[in-house]
Amino acid sequence: MQDIFPNEQEKTTLLTQLNLLGAKKVRVEFQGGGDSGQVEYVGYQDKNDEWNTIPDEITSWTKQTYGSQEPQQERISLDEVLEDLCYRALDKTGLDWYNNDGGQGALVIDFTKSPTLIKLDVGVNYTTTEDHEFVIDGDDDDDDDGEIGRAHV
Repeated sequence: MQDIFPNEQEKTTLLTQLNLLGAKKVRVEFQGGGDSGQVEYVGYQDKNDEWNTIPDEITSWTKQTYGSQEPQQERISLDEVLEDLCYRALDKTGLDWYNNDGGQGALVIDFTKSPTLIKLDVGVNYTTTEDHEFVIDGDDDDDDDGEIGRAHV
């Protein structure tokens, strides 16, 4: 996958800020279905293995406004930065995680790995239908077992 960071300086700044929080891991969880999807949770695991919400610290970030061609430099909170990063990564996958049966997953930043591991886990849901037809009463010349037709998956 292509790099999801606006530039190398912002990547370094974000990772440094998260590291200064004492984050071992960062999770940005998302879920979608129907025709919409959103980030549901943004948090970090500290050195005591406890999960915490991201503090309201403000940072400078080049945010891509969807539908706009030009990225905008903004001052936004760290959790908004992480949400934006997650949406960028999801956009680059081309997966349809928010329509129909939807999907779910998480962007994970793992500081316990060297170099720091940044990965996106995505599950896309699909419903399958298996149709069966049985003759209850009447003449069945097609089958010996009473089932008519074939399964459709």
